[in-house]
Amino acid sequence: MFAKTQDEVRRIYDSVDTIKRLSDRIIGIGPINIIGLDGILAWVPIPGLGTAYSVLAGAFILYQGLRARCDSTTLAAAFLALLVDAGVSLGDTVIPIIGSTVDTFFQGHLYAAHMIQKDIDKTLYIEGSASQAHRDGSHQDNVGEMRATKGKKRLVYLG
Repeated sequence: MFAKTQDEVRRIYDSVDTIKRLSDRIIGIGPINIIGLDGILAWVPIPGLGTAYSVLAGAFILYQGLRARCDSTTLAAAFLALLVDAGVSLGDTVIPIIGSTVDTFFQGHLYAAHMIQKDIDKTLYIEGSASQAHRDGSHQDNVGEMRATKGKKRLVYLG
């Protein structure tokens, strides 16, 4: 389940980016892309379709965050943004016009994806295990590399 290589982490980052763009960045108004598949499905007259997409896309983003070993605080915040997004999508069915309008412009997938991607960006991923790094003395070197690399605040061993 967890990513084992830095290449897998990069693919996770890219897949979260794809869902972010698909969900909340397809249609632009002026220079800003603000409407995505999530908002478009809010207006489709098939009950539950938008909510199903919202929940599945959100679950995918969270799963990818887990695979990348994101911080639990980040995952909790992303979960809350996605929970609100799913609630807004559910509002399409309860209050059609108002719910659909809010769902069109609320970008929960975008917020959650940004959180996951930011967490990945601030993490230095090391292939190998923490126990091996402690045994061979490379852990201190890895900590030093993390501190020396701009923007890195976490160290995660992938092995």
